[in-house]
Amino acid sequence: MVAGGSGAVGEFCAGVEIIAGQWLALAESVHLQTLIALTVARHAAPAVAGTLVPGLTRGTVIGANCVSEPEVGSDMGVIALRAERTDTGFRLNGTKTWAGHAPVADVLVVYARTSAAGLGGITCLLVDADTPGVLIRPALRKHSASALPSADIDFRDVAVPAERVLGRVNRGARVAEDMFTQGRVGLGACAVGLAEAALRRAVDYAKRRIQFGTPIIRHQAIGHLLADMATQVAAARHLLYRACAEIDGGGDEAGLLSAQAKLFASDTAMRVTTDAVQVLGAAAYRDGEPVERWMREAKLLQIIQGTDQIQRNAIAARL
Repeated sequence: MVAGGSGAVGEFCAGVEIIAGQWLALAESVHLQTLIALTVARHAAPAVAGTLVPGLTRGTVIGANCVSEPEVGSDMGVIALRAERTDTGFRLNGTKTWAGHAPVADVLVVYARTSAAGLGGITCLLVDADTPGVLIRPALRKHSASALPSADIDFRDVAVPAERVLGRVNRGARVAEDMFTQGRVGLGACAVGLAEAALRRAVDYAKRRIQFGTPIIRHQAIGHLLADMATQVAAARHLLYRACAEIDGGGDEAGLLSAQAKLFASDTAMRVTTDAVQVLGAAAYRDGEPVERWMREAKLLQIIQGTDQIQRNAIAARL
């Protein structure tokens, strides 16, 4: 059961949750595309936003988010890709990795270093994917969500006009903070949708599977396991939409609640999908049975856009 909020973020997450229950990669792709459209709409110069946002929202222009690097994951303070000043803007040199949508992208949102080390030296830039010097590598092979392609990107003397700065120079961390707040609830919605699908599949199987003359859902061990799964999904959903309401209302706790929602929802998805495999037993490993795939996908949600440990750091910092 989806119970989204009345605001734009809540309604969006309700839609993502429904999609994730059918196809996680598609839900992640919709979430990523919307996140890029929001970043451009909020932080680009009006002329740039007016040109790109309509295509991003329609899906005729595909965007990729370029944060991670071969030696840089969640710690944006040590981003190494350089953006050197030129007479007309910036010149990029370096590499990004795990950029979602990169193999099919038209535009790239790139976080680069424009001054000394630390978060105060990061600038967010909008780069056309066909700019000379941009080399997008073949899609990386993954164990889940392969329908959402990710790739490494090399930048070799890539010229970026000054008007393509998102936000302000050396203030890219603020753009990223906004992006992460929105992104955490989107991935939280993916996790809740995935957990709900696994719960429903486990309940359906437990009603049909007969052992010792009775459906296994009536065996206390299985019944209690399913009860815990249902409770965890309900709790994750309520926390998710509490965070959405805070974002929609412009509340001060948006950052905290979004981190809590992403953490709790992704942990819940991991627990519930693992327990669903346990309920199905050997049947979970038959060709075409989705629960073991959902378990692999749930693990991905505990990692991307800030691992569970990073979310705990963010929550602890707020405390």
